[in-house]
Amino acid sequence: MDRACTSDSEAARLRALDAYRLLDTPREQDFDEIAEAAAELYDVPIAVVNLIGDGRQFFKAEVGLGVRETPLESSFCRQALLQEDFLAIPDATRDPRFDGNPLVHGEPGLRFYAGALLKTAEGHPIGTVCVLDTKPHEITERQRRGLMRLARQAMAQMELRRALREQAEQRLLHERILDSATDYAIVATDPAGCVTRWNTGAERILGWPEAEMLGRPIDAFFTLEDRAAGQSRTEMSLAAEHGSAPDERWHLRRDGARFWASGEMMPLRAEDGSLVGFLKILRDRTGERDASAALEASEMRYRSLVEVSPQVVWFGSAAGEVTYCNAYWYDYTGLPAGETGEASWMSVIHPDHREATRRTWLAAASTGQPYEVEFPLRRADGQYRWFLSRAHPVRDHDGTLRSWIGTTLDIHERKVAEARFAALTTLAPAIIWFGNPNGSLSYLNDRWYAYTGQTPEQALPMGWDAPIHPDDLPALVLAWETARRQETVYDTEARLRRHDGAYRWFLIRAEPLRDAGGTVVGWLGSNSDIHDRREAEIALRSAQEQLNLAVEATGTGVFDYDLVSDELKWDARTRAFFGLGPDAPVNLDVYLARLHPDDRERADRAVADAVDPAGAGIYDITYRTMAPEDGVERWVSAKGRTLFEDGRPVRLIGFAREVTESRRAEQALRETEERYRLAARATNDAIWDWNLATNHVLWNEALTAAYGYASAMVEPTGDWWIDHIHPDDRARIDASIHVVIDGTGTVWSDEYRFRRADGSYADILDRGSVIRDAQGRATRMIGAMFDISERKRAEEHQRLLTGELQHRVKNTLAMVQAIAVQTFRSAADIEAAREAFVARLISLGRAHDILTQASWTDAPIAQVVDGALAAHRGAAASRIRSSGPDVRLAAKPALALALALHELATNAAKYGGLSNEAGSVDLRWHVVHEGDTPRFCLTWSEQGGPPILAQPVRRGFGSRLIERSFAAEVGGEVRLTYAPAGLTCRLEAPLASMQDASGEAAA
Repeated sequence: MDRACTSDSEAARLRALDAYRLLDTPREQDFDEIAEAAAELYDVPIAVVNLIGDGRQFFKAEVGLGVRETPLESSFCRQALLQEDFLAIPDATRDPRFDGNPLVHGEPGLRFYAGALLKTAEGHPIGTVCVLDTKPHEITERQRRGLMRLARQAMAQMELRRALREQAEQRLLHERILDSATDYAIVATDPAGCVTRWNTGAERILGWPEAEMLGRPIDAFFTLEDRAAGQSRTEMSLAAEHGSAPDERWHLRRDGARFWASGEMMPLRAEDGSLVGFLKILRDRTGERDASAALEASEMRYRSLVEVSPQVVWFGSAAGEVTYCNAYWYDYTGLPAGETGEASWMSVIHPDHREATRRTWLAAASTGQPYEVEFPLRRADGQYRWFLSRAHPVRDHDGTLRSWIGTTLDIHERKVAEARFAALTTLAPAIIWFGNPNGSLSYLNDRWYAYTGQTPEQALPMGWDAPIHPDDLPALVLAWETARRQETVYDTEARLRRHDGAYRWFLIRAEPLRDAGGTVVGWLGSNSDIHDRREAEIALRSAQEQLNLAVEATGTGVFDYDLVSDELKWDARTRAFFGLGPDAPVNLDVYLARLHPDDRERADRAVADAVDPAGAGIYDITYRTMAPEDGVERWVSAKGRTLFEDGRPVRLIGFAREVTESRRAEQALRETEERYRLAARATNDAIWDWNLATNHVLWNEALTAAYGYASAMVEPTGDWWIDHIHPDDRARIDASIHVVIDGTGTVWSDEYRFRRADGSYADILDRGSVIRDAQGRATRMIGAMFDISERKRAEEHQRLLTGELQHRVKNTLAMVQAIAVQTFRSAADIEAAREAFVARLISLGRAHDILTQASWTDAPIAQVVDGALAAHRGAAASRIRSSGPDVRLAAKPALALALALHELATNAAKYGGLSNEAGSVDLRWHVVHEGDTPRFCLTWSEQGGPPILAQPVRRGFGSRLIERSFAAEVGGEVRLTYAPAGLTCRLEAPLASMQDASGEAAA
């Protein structure tokens, strides 16, 4: 797969996950219940609602884990992302995808996994709902469907939270825009003309507060004549048809005062083009009209109050019979005009509310008390909307009830809003509460109880202060009392105790709620978790303090170039680098003028490169400054980074440091190094120069030529040199050289082994001289490494040859003596014994020849086998079949195996598979890799020889020689099986003992 495509896909997936803003958020009951349901569905101890981020997985909900986050590298869900919708692993120990996985083959030993993907509408997999167990499981189709259903429920919860957040953000933006236009009354309505938004300008111009106008018809500020003419509906109709309905006319303020206003009504449409409401914008133009029009508008408004009212207006008789309904009733219900009977109006009330509405109306009619009830009313198209119906009795001067006048107002939007608010308080991630003027609380949403562990009985009305941290409670109570006394916003921060005893910081805010008269009737508040933000602010302050200390301690200056305003800022230290006083003005011209002429073009180019959007945005340069006042030349190193916004550079900020002394030192060092290099090229020895104060070591080119180290491979420190000394020599050399360095000596010399680049070791004679300062402290050491490997090898070879000769002669004589003793001790015939003795010596000699060719290190098993069986193959070579892998045998095992094979072949020629013309021998060997110790196995099988009718009554010398030479010498096992078909001999030993040449005693 194309890596770029994979990277783009992963980036898109991570962006999709980030849009939900759920990473690192607290636990929520909705998600916890999904995890619990998954665990119950599968009857497993572990279930997780998992969000997969960049290199990690965050558990929004978990059962049985006890952690909220783990690395992604070894997780099962990493494999789930590769699936379309679902991944089931009945037993991870049998799944090659989890070979070596520490969660499977270590603690906790997970074996079963089932996960359903959390996928966005665009198809991005952002997590899983999964279950795990330490036991294998087979899942049913019901369980699979159930887990996928839980995954869809989890995605629905995530989409709901995102939608609510986005709606809140949009609503806040719109409210701020509307409230900023105080010279205009801006009013939004629903499609029926009921107010849904009332900006600050509307409150100022019209007089009604928003709380009083919400839900009321927009006609509230229209004149009576406009109401009579249906002006608001006309404007809405024109706006819906033409996109705008401008007008100039009289309007009303809350106090009843008329004013002339110019305005415009525009439709509000949803994305699909459907009408969702209207926007009315007014501006006060009262001075252009006179007071006579106010009377005309008032009369017109009065005449048309009933017929053009945007609500149902109805009249009833004293007996409770409805006698009249305005046109709005018939337009809305679709009932025949003029029909007012009980059966008629009861038929359009929702069946679930008919009887209660009828009882309430009849009770009011019989007692003469005001009537008020809410019910859903069926519209002409069959849809139901909520209405509030109210009626007051009309009495004559003596108090006799004459009739009833009532209105039925569409409150559907308010009811929907109330339902939405109830849902929001339940689903909101913050704690929502209502406070009373006396300081008690009347409501806390479920977030409070889930977080604190309190019950409603414990928290309400005055127990809410129990979870407050004791150190924060006095200040919180004071702020709460002050806000209530001054009727201002309540805003404070405090730590709240979680149900597990842990405290977290919360931002606690509340707004006063006022009635129509402005009296505070309660408080609407929220508590938001800001613990992580507080921790980040503390960390930021600490980092800023550390930065200031670092800048001060290192003598570093700071510069800040605002590329938008072309403003350059330097601190006092940076000004000093350019020869300026601490208060001297600076700008780009001052900067360029005080640069060394030879560096000016390069420095200007460095700035241009740093602010180029196509570049890396890095500013890194060393330049010289020249102060005209004193002519002093200073070297300055400047490093910075450009900040970009929308691809445009806006700011270049960084640090500057004077490096004059270091530049001079570098120049002197370069000159010294040049002299050193010229001298070092004249020799083939590795010359070194060790600065003991800085632990810096310089090497000449001979380190590459003689030892194979390229310059990039060499770390220029004394530690690198010590690390490349043979481990057996390292401590001795480190001690010997420091005796000289830490003492008063000036010359050091020693021998050791030094590792070349290819891993081999060279024998070294190293000599060095110590340079000391006036106080006698060692400051520098210079020396040369002489490669004496050839001399060492010659000395070692001579020593080994002498020792090996002595060793082999003694061992050969000992083995010959043992063979002779064993051969002649049991011989009945001296001539047969002599022949057996000679044959065994010849076999021993052939094995010696093979080992001699390999310099007595090791030999291939095939050569050992061929040498041992050469005398027995002859013309019947095809009768002895041998095969097996290439195994190298050390000297002692090779000799033991050769003698064993010789005895087996001799016995076969005399009595077994090679004693007639039909018999044969199969010789097979292999290496068995079982457990931690590989074993060498060799099997000698005879077929076709004389049948073995009985087990041998005694063991001959041949059998004892095999056991002595193989079992005793290499710690192996010998098994002889006398089957009727022929002899089978199985030789088995650890592979290491067959190849280990240490401690060899064979000649």
